[in-house]
Amino acid sequence: MFAFICLLAIASAIDFNTWASKNNKHFTAIEKLRRRAIFNMNAKFVDSFNKIGSFKLSVDGPFAAMTNEEYRTLLKSKRTTEENGQVKYLNIQAPESVDWRKEGKVTPIRDQAQCGSCYTFGSLAALEGRLLIEKGGDANTLDLSEEHMVQCTRDNGNNGCNGGLGSNVYDYIIEHGVAKESDYPYTGSDSTCKTNVKSFAKITGYTKVPRNNEAELKAALSQGLVDVSVDASSAKFQLYKSGAYTDTKCKNNYFALNHEVCAVGYGVVDGKECWIVRNSWGTGWGDKGYINMVIEGNTCGVATDPLYPTGVQYL
Repeated sequence: MFAFICLLAIASAIDFNTWASKNNKHFTAIEKLRRRAIFNMNAKFVDSFNKIGSFKLSVDGPFAAMTNEEYRTLLKSKRTTEENGQVKYLNIQAPESVDWRKEGKVTPIRDQAQCGSCYTFGSLAALEGRLLIEKGGDANTLDLSEEHMVQCTRDNGNNGCNGGLGSNVYDYIIEHGVAKESDYPYTGSDSTCKTNVKSFAKITGYTKVPRNNEAELKAALSQGLVDVSVDASSAKFQLYKSGAYTDTKCKNNYFALNHEVCAVGYGVVDGKECWIVRNSWGTGWGDKGYINMVIEGNTCGVATDPLYPTGVQYL
């Protein structure tokens, strides 16, 4: 019996070590013991859920050795007041499904790392997609600078690595434009805004999709990528792997939204209609960096505060 328990402990340790190596995690000896225990706890939760759940969880991702409380501290997109903005009804019939990845109009998955800069990744992913759709370019090489937006949009209401809103990013780009990643590389940390960087792209405005309107969000997605926000606080979101995600514990009201992402389309997954949502936690999280979120019931608020840039242009 003792030998059996030892074998289980060794197996768990090997699993944890493999995860740590894959995710480039390094811990002190004491911290490693704690992280292994949390990893094993999450692994048990994943195993239990996957036996009965309608979608799959995994401990392959970057947050597998974090408690849910620790993970939630990373969600920095806080909302304190209702935003104003132009709301536009497109009033068009959208197709049954849309996936801009299949059209080569979605840039590669990015990784925001430990910086609370999701608002820059969600908003710029939508801008990159609409540039590709409307103005052309190469999805594999187009890369706008999130760092530029992290450091330079404080006067527009954002807080660097401590959160912000994509609408504030768009307000900045309307006036100043946004640089290329190669001209203003991402560091994942707060610093001073560089004012002598050449802008590469610009917009003339942005449009809010009518709130909680499935038909209008589909219509907007039929024309391009859309910046959306979600309540990502659940342990199921933290450890999501694949399938049609739904969670009765996540909220969909405006002030509950705490993570900004980008919708790239919609379609049927495992018999359920879903939004196809691009995250900014690297390809090791979720379904190669994506999550399919059930449309019915406005799962986690995808349709609560969507917006997209207009008048996109290269400079």
